[in-house]
Amino acid sequence: MQTVLDEAIEHYQREKFMDEVNAAYARLKSDPKEWREEQEERDAWEATDSDGLEDE
Repeated sequence: MQTVLDEAIEHYQREKFMDEVNAAYARLKSDPKEWREEQEERDAWEATDSDGLEDE
């Protein structure tokens, strides 16, 4: 029984976390300037994939 409760709590915590993440992204996307800045930052980080270094 304890295992079932532990798994249910873990599931609930993960679901709550993802709901909060989704809400935060929705708020971010609702502001065009902030969303554009986010996209620019992602683009800058993606450039590091082509840094010529081998995968470790």
